[in-house]
Amino acid sequence: MRILPRLIGPLLAAGLVLMPAIASAAPGLANVNANVRSGPGTGYRIVDTLKKGEYVIVKDCGANWCLISHIGNDGYVSRALIHNPYYGSKGYYQFAPKHPQPGRDSNR
Repeated sequence: MRILPRLIGPLLAAGLVLMPAIASAAPGLANVNANVRSGPGTGYRIVDTLKKGEYVIVKDCGANWCLISHIGNDGYVSRALIHNPYYGSKGYYQFAPKHPQPGRDSNR
């Protein structure tokens, strides 16, 4: 019986660590047919394609590229080619760009 309390603590801690990663995913739809690339840029190889209207899970976004997961190979898609269906605009604004805003200290 003493083993169970010792197991619950680490399992609960692991769940709390993994929870933010799960919560950061967001829905997305392809605006047009789009290439899914192995890295964030046109110089990376094409690993799959999205059809217009295809549903994806957006894991993370930078200023210009989003890491997506879908049925098929996961990879990067241009941020301009997908949108969040729960926002009114066609731009994808679920995740803020990775660079700090002008005039703000990024070390705080």
